[in-house]
Amino acid sequence: MTPHPMGVIRNWQDLNAFEIVRHPWFVSAFLAGGLAQLAKFLRLWRRTGRVDFSHLSSAGGMPSAHASLVTALSAAVGLTNGFDSPEAMIAVGFATITIADAVSIRRAAGEQAALVNRIVERLNKTAPFEAEKLEESLGHRRREALAGVLFGFLVAVFVCGVWDFWK
Repeated sequence: MTPHPMGVIRNWQDLNAFEIVRHPWFVSAFLAGGLAQLAKFLRLWRRTGRVDFSHLSSAGGMPSAHASLVTALSAAVGLTNGFDSPEAMIAVGFATITIADAVSIRRAAGEQAALVNRIVERLNKTAPFEAEKLEESLGHRRREALAGVLFGFLVAVFVCGVWDFWK
């Protein structure tokens, strides 16, 4: 029986969940997203002197972990399969939608949450009522998204250029 090319699943015996970590696409994407999230955590720790582990999974901030992850994925697919491949085009489309969402829709939702929180705060001064404070840091400024894009691209170039484990 001849072995199948990496990533090709012909039957259930070929299914190995750990196979995914051998691909530069996965490693690039999740390394970039994870490191970007860690950078936000460390920036906040340095700025405030407080360790707040909730920021390891929070949205918003510099750099955008969403933009880092999807850019690293797109770049890694392009670097390994060619930037003119169908897979690269799909990845770029996915990245474009994700980044556009982060800087527009999620950003607007965060601004609306801030406004609602201010309204509730003022109303509570005259007639107190229970209302949970809404999360305000949901989206990204353009510079946060751009920093995420640059960071994600650099991570993908590093992973694809240095780690030759996908062959």
